[in-house]
Formats: sequence, structure tokens, C-alpha cells
Amino acid sequence: MTARISSQKQGLRSPLRRRHLSLLAVLAMGSSRRVLIQAYINSGLPAHTQRAWLQKLTDDICLSEPGNLSQEEIHNAPMLMSAWAKTPKKEESSSSGKKGKERAVAVEGLLKRMIDERRAGNTNAIVRTQDYNAVMKSWVNSGEMNAAAERVEQILRNMQDKFVEGDEHVQPNAESFELAIEAWTIASDVDYAPARAHKILEWTNHLYTSSENDKAAPNTNCFHLVLRAWASSGKLEAPIMSEHLIMWMQHLQQQGLESAKPNTMC
Repeated sequence: MTARISSQKQGLRSPLRRRHLSLLAVLAMGSSRRVLIQAYINSGLPAHTQRAWLQKLTDDICLSEPGNLSQEEIHNAPMLMSAWAKTPKKEESSSSGKKGKERAVAVEGLLKRMIDERRAGNTNAIVRTQDYNAVMKSWVNSGEMNAAAERVEQILRNMQDKFVEGDEHVQPNAESFELAIEAWTIASDVDYAPARAHKILEWTNHLYTSSENDKAAPNTNCFHLVLRAWASSGKLEAPIMSEHLIMWMQHLQQQGLESAKPNTMC
């Protein structure tokens, strides 16, 4: 009997149990769903438990009729997208399987639902750059390699097109371009991945120098990702391409673009 009571006390003292009780306390206080979502994201609960809860909240938004989302649901959608995009550490080892793709599909579903809400006449439903970035990040973390890279690049180009057409809310920023480049650097299932990453870097520079996007300035992180892609490719042209990239960085710095300054990682 004593051993049983001691065991129960130990369970109450466990970090996971304390986090779960804290979450129940938030529920008991009748907090808004927005606060509840944030509490769940930071709860440290098992990945499958968190995923099931996120799926429930996502379904509540995605399965509703366009034009019927409340102000709170509109505010919650970006938070849910961000939560889906962040792969729990316990799930990283299996992110190349079904779960990673499920997360990416969930984030993209929320983005589409927000777009549909806007089209239905709800002017409060505004899709922003960080929402598209969350979708791209979820695909980068999905483990889908080439398929993910293709989708990420497609999303980035779609963002740029919308921006050129006048939607300033979705202007691709430095993170957007870095995610697209990163997606190709991990697409190890195709041998042309380094070249595709390189092309996005060249496109990024073109958008900036042609004044089509003042947030597209190529930075050191972008160059480092492409350098890493060539270095791990094993291709004969890799040394030449790497040398060209370093010279390009130095040239941009000389032209006054400090964001492209080479560092020790290059």
C-alpha cells in the first residue's frame, strides 16, 4: 500500500504530469482558444497527443463554410500553421515518413481555408508572408525531398507573382528565399538539386537588383546553403561552382551589399 502511494506521488511529480495539469488548469479557467493553443504548443506533451489536438482545432476551421470564421478563428489560424510547421523533436527521426507529409498538408489546408475565407468576403482574413513561410517550412521538414522542394519553389514563385500583382501582404522575404534554397539542398533523391538551389539564388539576386523585391537581397545564409549543396554533391563541377560563389559574395560586398559578406562558414 505504501509503495502504491509513493508511486502515485512520483507520477504527480513528473514533469510531463505537471505540464498536463497546468494545461487542465488553463482549460478550467475558461481561457480563450488562442491562449489554449499557445499553452498546448508549449506544453511539452507527447508528439502524438499534440498532433491530435492540433488536428481537432484545424478541422474546426477547415471544415466550416467559407465566410463563417470568427475573428478568434482567423487569429488562431496562423498560430496553428506555425505549430504544425514546427516538428517536435521526438518526431524528427520519423519526419521522413507519413507524419511529416501530414503536417505539411495540414498547414497548406489552413492556408487555403484562409484564402477561401477572404474570397467569401471576410475582409479580416488576410494571408501574410509568415503564413506562406510556415507552409514552406512544413514542406522542408516533411522528408519528401524532391517533391517537397518542387512544392516549396512553386509556393515561393506564387508569392512573388502575387506581390508583383499588388498584394503587399505576401511579399517574399529573406526567410522565404532561404527556405526554398534549403528545400533543394536536402532533396538528395535527385542529382540536379544543387543546380536548382543555385538557380533560386540567382533569381533572388535578380529580383533584388532589378528592384522587383527589395526584401530579396541575397545573404550569407543563402550562399552557405548553396555552397553546402555543391560540396556534398560529389559532382566534378562542384569546386568550380563553389569558387564562383565565393567570388560572387565578395563582389556583392564590394558593391555595398553587406548581407552577402563571406564568413568563416563559407
